[in-house]
Amino acid sequence: MKSPRTEGAVDMSETAHRYYRPSSAAPISGIITMFTVGSLAAAVLAVIYGLLAYFNPFVYFTIIATAIFGAGVGMAIQYGTRIGRVRNRKVVIGVSFVIAAVAVYLCWVAYISLVIQMNADAEDKAAIGLVVTNPVAVTAFIQFFAENPLWEMRGSKPSASGLYTIWALEALIIGGIALLTGMGDCIPFCEACNRWTEPEELAAKVPLESAADFSQALEEEQYSKLLGLRSGTVNPLDCVHLTAYACPLCEETDHLTAVRKTITTNDKGEEETKERTVFENMIVPHSVVQGLATLPAETPAEEVVLSSEETSPPKADADVEEPPVV
Repeated sequence: MKSPRTEGAVDMSETAHRYYRPSSAAPISGIITMFTVGSLAAAVLAVIYGLLAYFNPFVYFTIIATAIFGAGVGMAIQYGTRIGRVRNRKVVIGVSFVIAAVAVYLCWVAYISLVIQMNADAEDKAAIGLVVTNPVAVTAFIQFFAENPLWEMRGSKPSASGLYTIWALEALIIGGIALLTGMGDCIPFCEACNRWTEPEELAAKVPLESAADFSQALEEEQYSKLLGLRSGTVNPLDCVHLTAYACPLCEETDHLTAVRKTITTNDKGEEETKERTVFENMIVPHSVVQGLATLPAETPAEEVVLSSEETSPPKADADVEEPPVV
């Protein structure tokens, strides 16, 4: 798959085969799992959200709760995707849209149920189940609330058009955040073992000035150059971090992701970290991942530096394994 790259790197279109591509598999059982997990989470969170919407007097807090609700639904979707082993991104998007719509509807069901419970007499409360499970009745209640607002802001009640706008924005926030969170990161899947790979952040870091050459060497399978590209001082506040994704059951599915992390201090004295992907999910031999995993964060001064003409790795320290050659 294509990813942002640093300047000077090889064109991704020429080396697309070097990167992980999802198989687009979407088992029926996995889709059912996604929908079940997402809907159950939406139902539980909708009740909590309905309570907050009814009792909370602060509009700004409600906005924050809306974002949290959407993120919670999205996390459930992502979890369902993982345990359902769904690798088709279009299917994930489609199911996420459906679950987001269900989440918005359940919010209204929870809110209407609470309004009836708090304001209706015993006879009306007995029919609450029939009312809130009927989409037509729910729509009628929404229209009634728009024409008869239940809350005020600064001593005046909002107009119907204003309320519809607010409700539409709430639905967009819930759906948008649920979708973005539900998609998650593109984690490689081992088709041979039918399981997701597991990430491991490597101690080895790459100097920023060597990032483009490092990714190019991997793309061109010139693994003997990797040690030389790690020469020089690594700035811990601005360097490239490596994460390996490997199948725990076999040695056939190994990938490498590189992210530039820049740490700065703001006006309040707090550290802020900015991340930019250098390359993502590059397919590499298992021996390369093993070799990189044995290296320290920074190149030792006595480590031999490889020249661009060398085709075999030099000997490293006694406690550092030789880098792999493919």
